[in-house]
Amino acid sequence: MQQHSVSPRKRKLMLYFTYGIMTAAVALISAFCIFLVLGYRVDLKNGDVEQGALLQYRSFPAGATINLDGAALSFVTPGKQGIDVGRHTVRYNLAGFEPWEKTVTVKASELRWLNYARLVPSDLKTTSLREFPTVVGQLPSPDRKWIMLQAADSKPEFTIADLRTEDDVKFTTLALPAGTYTAPAAGQTSKFELVEWDFGARYVLVKHTIGTTIEYLRVDRTEPAAVVNLSQKLGVTPEDIHFSGTSGTVFYALDDGAIRRLDSGAGTLSQPIVSDVASFRLYKTTSLAYVKKPVDNQVSVGVVINNKAVRLKSYDASLPVSVDLNEYFNDFYLAVGRGTSVEVYKNPESDDRSRIATVGSNASISWLRFGNNGRFIVAGTGTQFTTYDIETDEKFEVNLPGTPADPAKPLQWLDDYYLVSTADNDLRMTEFDGTNQHVLTTSLAGQPVTLSSTGEYVFSLTRTQGGVYALQATAMTREQ
Repeated sequence: MQQHSVSPRKRKLMLYFTYGIMTAAVALISAFCIFLVLGYRVDLKNGDVEQGALLQYRSFPAGATINLDGAALSFVTPGKQGIDVGRHTVRYNLAGFEPWEKTVTVKASELRWLNYARLVPSDLKTTSLREFPTVVGQLPSPDRKWIMLQAADSKPEFTIADLRTEDDVKFTTLALPAGTYTAPAAGQTSKFELVEWDFGARYVLVKHTIGTTIEYLRVDRTEPAAVVNLSQKLGVTPEDIHFSGTSGTVFYALDDGAIRRLDSGAGTLSQPIVSDVASFRLYKTTSLAYVKKPVDNQVSVGVVINNKAVRLKSYDASLPVSVDLNEYFNDFYLAVGRGTSVEVYKNPESDDRSRIATVGSNASISWLRFGNNGRFIVAGTGTQFTTYDIETDEKFEVNLPGTPADPAKPLQWLDDYYLVSTADNDLRMTEFDGTNQHVLTTSLAGQPVTLSSTGEYVFSLTRTQGGVYALQATAMTREQ
């Protein structure tokens, strides 16, 4: 039997040829994948290459059918899909829930997340958790696991609602021990007010007014006897004070026009960080934005970020000026509201800072706030507001129904995309752009609302027909 051997030279050429084909195939497949990821596609009708966009779909609860521009898709939420550039209308439907709809205009290569839809049950159920003869205030914690309620502002007594087991809320009483606060003299009035929780949801700041004197108390939810009288310990009576971080011992305060850092653990009070300040907004632990007092009919605004103080700009003092500070994808953003416009600055602390937008508003600006995740800026008066979306560079004008208890009080963010209004005692939920509005239940005007940590309940305060007050829970899911 005759065998034919292949020469080493020919074998090497065959190997080179095979590897070359494989390399070219891998490169071609990789290029094709990149081509698809970037949103490019070939129009089979005319052979043109076009760049599209990508939509990401998600809803709470999941499992909603998706309708895009009138056509049903083959999958349910969550999911994703490449789409053509331009204007599209998306609709989610889930049995037992109200439909959700959004119209968006997407650009070439854009990834648009429609992942925040909070579906509302068609048959909303609200349950009273506990009734109170009177309530003067309530304060939900930032982790959405606690609510502190106050029955009377003349007494140093509070009720804490433990929301960690959402369908079995527990209540405990917290009373401030005598001697931890200044007792009123004969004929003096005494008033206690809830101010804020720390970011760790353990400590609460309480303002105590005795006649014309003010003191601040730090209350420990886990150890009620361990009250710290900040004013007595540090010798200050600040005009404004806020927790810094989660230690419960560090604060930033406005004291006689100076922003100072207070440390109740060390018993220290810093030198002025910025002087002649009218108001400030603290972001997380050490970053803040401030508005200075008028000088020569000019009002200056600035920031303190990474221990660097920067005065940014001056404005005519004829109109009030408000500021807020936040981060979005590791960049700082400063919003300055004045009159009927908002200026937005990116990285205001850096030498290459830039004003990225000047947003006009249909309403005079009485309040200004960033959303929780830093993407949205809302500014307005009462229930009329303007939203600016940093990510998409879009502006939305919204005018919610109802008259609020205090037009200068900001609307509250329920989560990163939804706001709530309690005007006219209706608990109304709306998205940042005013779409998908729903009245969930009745609610006491001006009182805060909180979404549970799982998103399954909305907790609010109401006044019943019998005249008593009740902490209530509105279910955002349906019983199966």
